[in-house]
Amino acid sequence: MTRVLDRLGLARLIRLGVLSAIPPAWFEIAVLHLRGSFQSRPMWTPLVALPIVALGGAITGLDRDEARSRARFRPFSWLLLLVGAVGTLFHVRGVGRQMGGFDNWRFNMETGPPFPAPAQLALFGAVGLLASGRRSTWPHSDREEERRLVAGVRAVNVAAYGLLAMEAGWEHRKGEFHDRAMFTPVTLGPALMAVHAAAGAGVRPARALEGLLSALAVGAGFVGFGFHVRNVLRRRGGLSLQNLFYGPPTVAPLGLTGQGVLGVLAALFDRRR
Repeated sequence: MTRVLDRLGLARLIRLGVLSAIPPAWFEIAVLHLRGSFQSRPMWTPLVALPIVALGGAITGLDRDEARSRARFRPFSWLLLLVGAVGTLFHVRGVGRQMGGFDNWRFNMETGPPFPAPAQLALFGAVGLLASGRRSTWPHSDREEERRLVAGVRAVNVAAYGLLAMEAGWEHRKGEFHDRAMFTPVTLGPALMAVHAAAGAGVRPARALEGLLSALAVGAGFVGFGFHVRNVLRRRGGLSLQNLFYGPPTVAPLGLTGQGVLGVLAALFDRRR
């Protein structure tokens, strides 16, 4: 295990993690924007940009030259960050355009466009940028970079888990939390926020829990994906385009898995320090 981690390095593993998050994100965006009937042309932007990032990132991931791989991955990370940031602004504007505007923020944030979704995309772009920075030639620079990357992943995960818990809370509230499992993301998310923040501050118990809870998040995301697929299959007509369109967002729980993978990597490399 240690040899594999040494050979690949934290930076490359993070870049691969970012790439793995793109396909489910693209599918979810496609379904949600289709529900919105693509009312504005910018709604097509992520559907075009994300495959470019995925393809370009995959090609750079196959490059064994680490410096060249980073240099080539960097513009794709910037594109991902930009698309997520602009999408967040559009979604916030969409909330403000709902009846009552921001004065009716609680209702409009639940029924309007989900602004946490593109913000999470921007965070993936940010962590991709961290993992594609130029390498230092100073002695022990690899260990120093690992410390920086671990700190960056923790900071990103604190924000990402907050956004994820917020969005899951709104969506599951619409379903009136009819299944106890629906409380998982709204409890596990804040717990991991606290653990990552405490681990970043050097609290030893938090550093010990970080890997375990992150692994739990990985599993919980897959279980949530299974629940959503099951709910789609239980609808009349089973697995159909209509049920995928109107049913629960099948791939949304995989966001929890993606954040969990980054947390596991941070915990593994933190123990090597």
